[in-house]
Amino acid sequence: MGMRTFGLSRAGFAGCAMPGLGMWLALAPQPAMAADLAASPPPVIQAPVEDVEFRITPFFWGSGLNGEIGTRRNLPSVDVDLEFQDIFRHLDFAAMLAAEYRNGRWGLLADLTYVAVSFDGSRNVTPRSPGYTSATLKSRTLNTTVTGFYRFYSGENFTADILAGARLWSVSSDVDLLVASILPVSAGTERTWIDPVVGLRLHVGLGHGFGISAYGDIGAGSSRLTWQLRGSLDYAFNENWSAHVGYRHLAVDYRRGGFVFDTAFSGPVAGVSYRF
Repeated sequence: MGMRTFGLSRAGFAGCAMPGLGMWLALAPQPAMAADLAASPPPVIQAPVEDVEFRITPFFWGSGLNGEIGTRRNLPSVDVDLEFQDIFRHLDFAAMLAAEYRNGRWGLLADLTYVAVSFDGSRNVTPRSPGYTSATLKSRTLNTTVTGFYRFYSGENFTADILAGARLWSVSSDVDLLVASILPVSAGTERTWIDPVVGLRLHVGLGHGFGISAYGDIGAGSSRLTWQLRGSLDYAFNENWSAHVGYRHLAVDYRRGGFVFDTAFSGPVAGVSYRF
């Protein structure tokens, strides 16, 4: 039996090879696709925005002064009655500034007020003992309240902070008395003390830039009692500037070694804040 030879023509070889070559070309990455994959940037991870702010507020507090002021044991104290509308007639000097720093829910508040007033034998100062016909008073008062706070509630239109800190008082009082309209008697004393305080601060947003703020604190230590209430209507012009108009009342009762400073400061307050 003769051997039969099987041959593969060029056309047959091409027919078998072309389907495999086409599949390889289809699966091979094209130059444009490879360039696109190489040019794709890695995903960018956004860093969280820090909730940090610093605010400074110069303000003016047109406060009246009411209460009892004494300098020594052997001299009578005087009653002081000055309404806030009369403050400019007796005001010698005033400086007032507030500041706030906040990082997230934690922050720090500081408030400084210095007021110097003089009463020259006016009806606003009355000796508390008979026989003394007139009195002249010069009073210089510095009070600074510094508190840390924690924002325990933060909503879209409402925030609430709890506060704890201290209030520093530095008071200088000079009293000139006239005995039986003839004999002058003078005395002057300075005192400095610190009272721990705790408090609460609230803010309600009303929309369109308006808001209402309320602040209150209370404490004791060197003094028998000190407390403060403040409320204001706020308006934000933009992210940085805002204005505040309201009313403030601050009271203290300090008695030590014949020195008496049982007074209350109250009146309208207005200020402008800048947020850094």
